Amino acid sequence: MKKFDELKKHKKEDNQKDFNKLLENYLPAVERYIKHRIRFYEIKKKLPVNFYSPADVLADVYLKIYEKFNDIKDEKHLKKELFKLADQILESYVEKENQIPKKMPVNKILKEELSILKEQLTANADGEIILVDDLTDEDISYMQKEYKPRVYLFDFDTTADFARGLGLNPDDFRDEKLRAIFGNIYGQLPETIRRVLDLNSLGGLSIGDIAEIVGIKPNEVEQILIEVKEKLK
Repeated sequence: MKKFDELKKHKKEDNQKDFNKLLENYLPAVERYIKHRIRFYEIKKKLPVNFYSPADVLADVYLKIYEKFNDIKDEKHLKKELFKLADQILESYVEKENQIPKKMPVNKILKEELSILKEQLTANADGEIILVDDLTDEDISYMQKEYKPRVYLFDFDTTADFARGLGLNPDDFRDEKLRAIFGNIYGQLPETIRRVLDLNSLGGLSIGDIAEIVGIKPNEVEQILIEVKEKLK
């Protein structure tokens, strides 16, 4: 609570420099989440490679959270707002690059996505294995020219975060083939479901906070996490 009180003090004194410096304590998880989502959007060809920087997203988050800080109630609320702002900024990038029309209501989208999760996803690990965290520009360029299925193999630390978030044993994913299977399933997840998984596993947010950020009900978040866990098992 002490850090949060200091943030309030800096904001009251209009001391944005010290405010931003102190805010850095809250940002490692947010930055990791941003990096992960930008890289995956690049792989999915929804964002151009190396055009959008995690640092630029964080700069926008700094600015926006400073502007609205008087409405932030406590540290828990602050953490939720940091992820919410990061999500909104990333969504605006994707919409800009893909000229996405006005969205359907989230509950209608989720109904379709849950149907996909139940019926169409496969745990087949066939295909070329790509280390997401080690992709080069050439790798992504090559992927844009190819149409064969790809398997996304996360490093162990990243997969372990997802395993812990789903209540699975991280050590099970030391096996490269199992990480490949997870990467294949993850790569096929619809966007809303993947956002829930990312916010849960990389962001460490509560069910209620995830529901608010994504725009769905808490019981729907729980349903998604249960069904992804079952799919992996």
